[in-house]
Amino acid sequence: MRRRIILTRSVIMCALIFAGIAHSAAPAVYERRVINYQPVDLLPLFAWWDKQQGERPLTSWKHVEGSLERETVYGWLIRGSIDGESGLQYFLLKNPPKKELERYRELENSLPGLEQQRTSLLAVANLPAYRTHNLNRAVGTDPTIDGGAVTLPTEDLDKIEKAKVDLQQVDGQIQATREEMAGMLDGRGYFRVDAFALQMNQQYQGSEVFDFGFAPY
Repeated sequence: MRRRIILTRSVIMCALIFAGIAHSAAPAVYERRVINYQPVDLLPLFAWWDKQQGERPLTSWKHVEGSLERETVYGWLIRGSIDGESGLQYFLLKNPPKKELERYRELENSLPGLEQQRTSLLAVANLPAYRTHNLNRAVGTDPTIDGGAVTLPTEDLDKIEKAKVDLQQVDGQIQATREEMAGMLDGRGYFRVDAFALQMNQQYQGSEVFDFGFAPY
């Protein structure tokens, strides 16, 4: 069964706005990797990528970009583009950067709790903080006497004011969470992959295989 990492309904519009936020940092991250127990320094490639002038180093390391279609025991099956090859393709990314996906899921799992907290705070914040009291009752029932009216805070005032402050903080957390999630997704709402990976002479179900390598986390 294909497993897709898709935005929840509440963050779809935000994803369309912020989907490109993380693009500037990727794919030049984790300059030191380990492939087959051998350390690799990708810093020369990252420096070239920044200006793309002169001869490209580490030509076996390809720029791959796309979206996570499903996870397998061998790595991530990606639908996207491969540096130097035309069209959209499926390829397997071994040893993928799981830390980023774990972060996305952590954010996604935190949203329901934040939304529930917001609902509870909103209910308190919307309670009446002040009430107007008719003073006619204090001077008797004679309708010719106008005792006026006075507005006084309710016994819930302090609780209401605190709820309003906490509500602003939670709203900020929700917005920041949604923006960070959206930066990890493409326009279709799939988890986005943008990386340099070593091209392997291997095939997985007819698709090319690349190795991201082990990166220090």
